[in-house]
Amino acid sequence: MAGTDTDGTRGFSCRLLTATAARPGAIAILQLDGDVEPALRAITGIADWPHGRARLVRFADVDRGLAVRLTERVAQLMPHGGPRVVQRLCAWMDRLGIETASCDEVLPELAFPEASDRFEAMALAAVARAASPLAIDLLLDQPRRWRAMTAPDEEDLARSKRLDRLIEPAIVVVTGPVNVGKSTLGNALVGRSMSIATDLPGSTRDYTSGRVELAGIVVDWHDTPGRRDTTDAIEAEAARIADRLVDSADLVIAMTDHETAWAALKRTPDLRVANKCDLAARRDADLSISATDGTGIPELVRAVRDLLVPPEDLKHPGVWVFDDRLT
Repeated sequence: MAGTDTDGTRGFSCRLLTATAARPGAIAILQLDGDVEPALRAITGIADWPHGRARLVRFADVDRGLAVRLTERVAQLMPHGGPRVVQRLCAWMDRLGIETASCDEVLPELAFPEASDRFEAMALAAVARAASPLAIDLLLDQPRRWRAMTAPDEEDLARSKRLDRLIEPAIVVVTGPVNVGKSTLGNALVGRSMSIATDLPGSTRDYTSGRVELAGIVVDWHDTPGRRDTTDAIEAEAARIADRLVDSADLVIAMTDHETAWAALKRTPDLRVANKCDLAARRDADLSISATDGTGIPELVRAVRDLLVPPEDLKHPGVWVFDDRLT
């Protein structure tokens, strides 16, 4: 069944927004904004939709879940939260003629009608897309701070740029000579075989990456090829790509071991880490670790977190400009 807009075109005069994160969960929320009653009739086969009444309905042959009309122009569908269920429902509603909208296209006040004001709606929208656990409590306290605020100052703006790394994961790049344990460290943090970790120099010929939580902050961790002179065209191109990644990284870790010199870098590293401290010590590093037995890794995790988002930023009582529309 297809709806018809007021201008006669196929579709409905409302849009579909996926209001929950695109990850597995118990329940997903698919929100309709606009002239929702015709769309609800088409989706559920039920004609009467009073405000505030939730119903257990069947969504085509895909799933069963709750549907509720919250306001005149906002309704929510709550199927099971499996990504494939959500994907199939969105595809089905697209075939019905319901346009899909992105979060950026929908005002926070419409996306989160339960919010008491604009500040709370924007905070809830930020919580929905935040990658890091450390962001949640801080974001939920922002409406209170913004209601008492006139305008952010330069210090607030600078601090906000660092705090934004709690919403969009920062890029952390590990670089150094071949065979010093970069891949072993990455695998230990990510918890799976992100890179080939062997004793053969040059095992990682391209950069590899994984998303990992480091004591409350989620980052995109990149393991780059070991730096060495080479005539291999593929390895040389991989090194050039890695150099560009280092240039754009939020944080660069230079890594070596007790018997290998530090690699020459155009950019000063944020941390110098000596691996294989279980074999021998090195005094010219910021931190010493063993990626094999785990020694020093908790300290490295905290150091990375605190460099990206300093503890004083998390404790500061000022506002966080977590959305450009706040300024």
